[in-house]
Amino acid sequence: MADVGASQYPWYALVSGSDLRQGDILLGCPVVVIPPQAIHEPEEHPITIDRQNVIVMTQSCDLAIRDHGKCNADDVLLASLYFRHELKDQRHFCKPEGWEAARKGRFPRYHVLNECEIPGHELDYMLVDLERVFTLSIGAVRKVADADGKKRIRLLPPYREHLSQAFARFFMRVGLPVDIPRFK
Repeated sequence: MADVGASQYPWYALVSGSDLRQGDILLGCPVVVIPPQAIHEPEEHPITIDRQNVIVMTQSCDLAIRDHGKCNADDVLLASLYFRHELKDQRHFCKPEGWEAARKGRFPRYHVLNECEIPGHELDYMLVDLERVFTLSIGAVRKVADADGKKRIRLLPPYREHLSQAFARFFMRVGLPVDIPRFK
């Protein structure tokens, strides 16, 4: 059997425009930051806009534009995305062993993405934080995606589905109040 290489199953492609798919990487996406004090005293605490690298988690079928010019999603689910060099001081990710453990799925909260080697769009290895998720309106995300007509990176199948599966596994975990006793 022939070796299945990266040329047969590339991780990423370049795309542009406002068409969104699960797995689209948006660098510097605006994120609304609401300080906890603003919950009870909204007029006294400003809401700020931060910038975050994110990946689209909403299913592509829900983002597809239908005949009537709309899609099924009003909001887009986004997950935070961190580059390897950004995490060099983090407890689990300062050494290759932590990245290897995350790659093997030992940290359910995180999912590792391969580096991107597309010329002019190179990116380091990435860590998707499946716990740090938020939503933005579909219109806002489409504007971010289409900003300045720049190309962006899209995670391709089967890696996109692998990310989606990791997200499902993370959120479907159930802790039982009383477990079955150990078998002896």
